Amino acid sequence: MRILVLTSRYTATRDIIGEDFGRQTRIFSELKKLNHDIDFLCADYKKKENRNLKLHGINILIRPFSLGQFFRFINQLKSLIKNNKYDLMVATSDPLWGIIGYHYARKHKVRFLYDLHDNYETYLSYGIPFLGMLDKKVIRKSDLVTVVSPSLKKKLSNIRKRDISVIENGADLKLFTPKNKIVSRKKLNLPIDRKIIAYAGTLQKMQGTHILLDAYDKIKGDSESILLVLAGRIRKGSGEKINLNRQGVLWLKKLSQKDVVDLINAADLVVIPNTSNEFTKYCFPYKIVEYMACNANIVATEVGDVSNLLPKKVLCMPNNADELAKIIENNLNSSKTNYRKQAKKYSWQNIVKKLDNIISSAPKS
Repeated sequence: MRILVLTSRYTATRDIIGEDFGRQTRIFSELKKLNHDIDFLCADYKKKENRNLKLHGINILIRPFSLGQFFRFINQLKSLIKNNKYDLMVATSDPLWGIIGYHYARKHKVRFLYDLHDNYETYLSYGIPFLGMLDKKVIRKSDLVTVVSPSLKKKLSNIRKRDISVIENGADLKLFTPKNKIVSRKKLNLPIDRKIIAYAGTLQKMQGTHILLDAYDKIKGDSESILLVLAGRIRKGSGEKINLNRQGVLWLKKLSQKDVVDLINAADLVVIPNTSNEFTKYCFPYKIVEYMACNANIVATEVGDVSNLLPKKVLCMPNNADELAKIIENNLNSSKTNYRKQAKKYSWQNIVKKLDNIISSAPKS
């Protein structure tokens, strides 16, 4: 099958092409192995680069995107569709691509899949006049719709009466694997003799970084035996002033995926501190599967579908530092849990087999 993927180059502050990161590259590189020919058209609204490259055998076309370059970008999209006779077009990463992709797929009679890997109502582009109305039309009328979580499927079932398929985020289980704690600590220059609580991900209030910091202050008190280690970018923007300059807090900044694996394995306990909001209620965090694949000792707030994957004893109310501190204290000395068998369900290979069956068997509307 010949497939065109229309996507932003940047999602969740990450360069999916330059960093070879995330749902788009992982899913479609695995789909490529199942004998599909795949092209990416990536809108670059940050660096505004114009270049072609190959990634895992996928043809990547990066094109600058801005209001002034809008029609040039659209002409590139039309040219690709006209010249390559695609069997399927996929739009993902922003509702703008869903609307544009749906229009040109219909115009050129190409089957269309709309992939919602978040609740797009929380995206900045939803502020464009009439975009929300058009997005809902695309959700209703697309040939295929995939969503990242069962909770998002339930939300969208009020809009779309036809089938919605759940394609969760996954993890590379060859990379995310249990490792020796001491070896991992030495690799990251972390102390051997202290309890370590860790979090890896974007540092922002929407995902509860400030709640985790407050919970840590309550746990450690005057003790120097417990260390909180954070890894990831601080999200820039209004209201995101997060003070990491605290006693006992170590910020490793951005880590490579290999180093994230070591941080998870170095920790006595890892945390998903999501607050409850219109983004987190419908997301499926990469980190939940990555933590589970490493058999980590996990504590999480009871938000969205995370609560369906973990036992009740490691869950707590969101938006509450006292509750989070209590659950962390209750589980800090617990042994690691064997989550890996459960995590195998969410390997990219298994996820893509499900997607391949969906696109291969579903008829065009």
